Amino acid sequence: MYDFAPALGRGLDRAIRPLLRLSHVTLGLSPAQVTWASFAASAAAGVAVAMGRPGWAGGLGLMALGQVLDGIDGGIARAYGLASEAGRRLDTLVDRLSEAAIFAGFAWAGLVSWKLVLVALAAILLMTSIADRSKLDPGVKRFALYFGMWLPYPLIFGVIFFANLAAYVIGLLVIDCRFQIKMDALGGDLDTVASRAAGLPAD
Repeated sequence: MYDFAPALGRGLDRAIRPLLRLSHVTLGLSPAQVTWASFAASAAAGVAVAMGRPGWAGGLGLMALGQVLDGIDGGIARAYGLASEAGRRLDTLVDRLSEAAIFAGFAWAGLVSWKLVLVALAAILLMTSIADRSKLDPGVKRFALYFGMWLPYPLIFGVIFFANLAAYVIGLLVIDCRFQIKMDALGGDLDTVASRAAGLPAD
């Protein structure tokens, strides 16, 4: 969230500062430990859903806990100068593992087909593969599942699939546009720039 909506991320960090201090200073938890705790909560959510308990007393409640912990780990890292590229990669990996565990629970319970779960995860992975460069993440993943109280889950998973696939396609276009702008600023096409860099005349 902080990368894609920095103002919102900073505001949330300020709002939960006492919780960050409790987690890191009082309890001595590192960002990585909180990250793995968020995965444990998410995995438990997937199990609860698979056992037929998708509501707030089961899967949704545990999923919410996992997302709260997911916000705390980055907050600790930023507040106490512990942010690192390795931590960011771990956070992204655990986010995808958490989604896979929760989505699998919905498929196991028969609330949505395995095929739809797999295509939704594939779209999320495609979007993730370019998110750092495109700076585009729709955030339509676990959060969309809360609407299952009012909407059918196949529809929700369809929205997750299309939102992330659209973000992937738009992200590719954004990356390409940025590349073209850089090329135009250098005053030529790729062959010309490469030739200049090599100190050789262009064809």
